[in-house]
Amino acid sequence: MKLQLVAVTISLSVLAGIFLLNNHSMQANAAMVSQSGALLGYGGQIFGLVDVSTDTHKTKVNIASDFLPPSGKVFEVWMVDGNYAASGYPLSLGQISSDGTLTYNENLVYAPTYSDLVVTLEPQDDKDPKPAWSQSVAAYWLAPPFGQ
Repeated sequence: MKLQLVAVTISLSVLAGIFLLNNHSMQANAAMVSQSGALLGYGGQIFGLVDVSTDTHKTKVNIASDFLPPSGKVFEVWMVDGNYAASGYPLSLGQISSDGTLTYNENLVYAPTYSDLVVTLEPQDDKDPKPAWSQSVAAYWLAPPFGQ
């Protein structure tokens, strides 16, 4: 058990270094705003690391996790606009790959509409386009300029 904890800690430390380097390079462009942090699961358990950068349109999200979903399931990542008067439309960023990473890089109309990132456990080849909210496994609360 201690050996697993040490391995997870080392893995997350290496990933944190990669995310910080990415965060620093994105901040060189003055129009981009970046933030990095931990995806938190139940009880405050760290599910993984996240790095988000945006200039309010071009939005890049990188996620890394050591957790694997159960057989026949996948982890799917969503941007959610959870503020009052929000649209209620969750945007799927896709599933975390089998190597534990997700990279999302798209142009959005106005990225600061979103206030949270949520990871859900979904059936593999899920035909339902909505998130399985009851199967939420982790979340990251986006700091300003998000949540507007």
